[in-house]
Amino acid sequence: MTTKPNNDSSIYINALKKDNAELTKQNYDLMKNYRVKTSDPVINDVIDRIFVRHQQGMEKFKKTMADNSKSIPEWIEESIEEKIDDISYMSTLKDRIVEREEKLLKESDMKNDEITILQLKLDKAIEEEAELRNKLKEVQKKIEKQMYGNKKKK
Repeated sequence: MTTKPNNDSSIYINALKKDNAELTKQNYDLMKNYRVKTSDPVINDVIDRIFVRHQQGMEKFKKTMADNSKSIPEWIEESIEEKIDDISYMSTLKDRIVEREEKLLKESDMKNDEITILQLKLDKAIEEEAELRNKLKEVQKKIEKQMYGNKKKK
């Protein structure tokens, strides 16, 4: 007895493709008609995320939360697992934020040190300039005395 797995499997594959195409169209139609908005952009973002998450769940599990037959302990366990994941995510983010903050503080301290050094150099250069101007004035006075002194002698 010979079976035709190719024909049988292609029937199922084609049926699944058709179902998937129909689900995709329904999803698009839902998104197109979805218009719940508030005056708060944060709340709008949360609503959008809930809707997208619902659509993902429907694609993956093919049933609503209300139709899910998990027991109360199963729902609690699911919630615990989600919270454990959330704690892991938050801990990782906290570590990254602290690390970046420390790096930024070090960079800021280094920049402040550089600014202080540059300010000290500028102050010293201004001081040296003032001293040079004073010396220049003294030299100019000596030259003037010599020039006028020589003219008076003649």
